[in-house]
Amino acid sequence: MKLSHLLSFATSTVAATISTRSNPYDSSETPNFGYEELYKLQTDFYNRFQYPNNIKEAESINSTVFSEDVQGRVSDTRNFVGRELNTEYIFGLFTPSDSLTIIGRPVGPYEIIQFAANQNIASATTRINFIFPSFGNISLPITVDTWMTWNAARQVTQYDVTFRWFGYLLKTLLLSVDKDPVKAQAIATTSIAKSICSTHTKYCNGTNTQYESPEECYGFLTKEIRVGESFELGMDTLLCRNVHEIMVKFRPDVHCSHIGKTGGGQCDDTISYQEKVEEQYFTNSPWKPTKY
Repeated sequence: MKLSHLLSFATSTVAATISTRSNPYDSSETPNFGYEELYKLQTDFYNRFQYPNNIKEAESINSTVFSEDVQGRVSDTRNFVGRELNTEYIFGLFTPSDSLTIIGRPVGPYEIIQFAANQNIASATTRINFIFPSFGNISLPITVDTWMTWNAARQVTQYDVTFRWFGYLLKTLLLSVDKDPVKAQAIATTSIAKSICSTHTKYCNGTNTQYESPEECYGFLTKEIRVGESFELGMDTLLCRNVHEIMVKFRPDVHCSHIGKTGGGQCDDTISYQEKVEEQYFTNSPWKPTKY
């Protein structure tokens, strides 16, 4: 064999070994896609996230955009584990709904304005145009910061998401209801509580019942819990239950408790600030490229 062929064989063997070096988190292999492929994977995700494409993903129940063991975290809410739950919250949450909600609909266009990628990891800042049907179809851009990892099947295995300036967005939405912030919050509180109670009456029956009557529901939501700050979408607040309300129609047995008195492990005050900051959640893949 010629020396050039030997060198070529050796180089390709080393490259193959590097690209499939074992993930220190588990026994699976960590793919090495490269910058261009990761950019394509990122854009494919956002193309599917846009309305009406997200309807198809939501209706699939288990979107293959995600791995079966996908782990997700959204900064101002909670953690989401597994393909079905993430299909509901990432795609289903942003589809048309009869609920009165602070959640908007991603109608595009979107623009990836910052992007860095290595191996199977991508970090992006993306500006997406949303409309908010519950607020007179007001149109506003949202900036989303994401970290994502993919497996060899090009499925998202992890994501860590922050909606940048969400508090400012929420204030802007409320002031579109009334220029007086006190009046705006009062109107929104009443409307959101009525919407949640209506959803409960429609979908949460039998063993899924959380309130004995619409009156009890309304009283609890308006008098016994706080409305919530923008960072409290995963705490014991009205706003948290408003986020989860949209999911009730998909699986009442799972989501009815999230709008109930206990919050069902999604809307409660059990996690302290320090615990949230120091949480060691992700185990599917390292967030740093493996060292060669």
